[in-house]
Amino acid sequence: MDPSQTRDMLRARMAEQDARPPLEKVRDLLDGHVVDTDGWGEIREELHMTAQHNTRTLRQGLDAIDAVLAADLPTGTLLRMVAGEAGKSLDHDPTDAGAAAFLRELAGLIRSVLEEAA
Repeated sequence: MDPSQTRDMLRARMAEQDARPPLEKVRDLLDGHVVDTDGWGEIREELHMTAQHNTRTLRQGLDAIDAVLAADLPTGTLLRMVAGEAGKSLDHDPTDAGAAAFLRELAGLIRSVLEEAA
């Protein structure tokens, strides 16, 4: 394959990923880095390993979390996303507010990992 074709295909794929809605990006982030983890330490390790190779997806996920937290979403959206995609029960606060708190903590952790990677 011609190198320019490969470059064009990669650019098209990146544009496709950029165009996804914030909720989809957050779901992918949770599914890829949070589900099946045992606590914040393990989540940090997952994020750190990713940041060693590529920070783009983490930056996209962080921007998406910020957008989702600022959005006016139907009741239950955040709770279902965190409970479903992240596999977190939020027993202490099984509400959208509890899920938002989880996402804010995750965003802070991502920011920390990105600062370390810079």
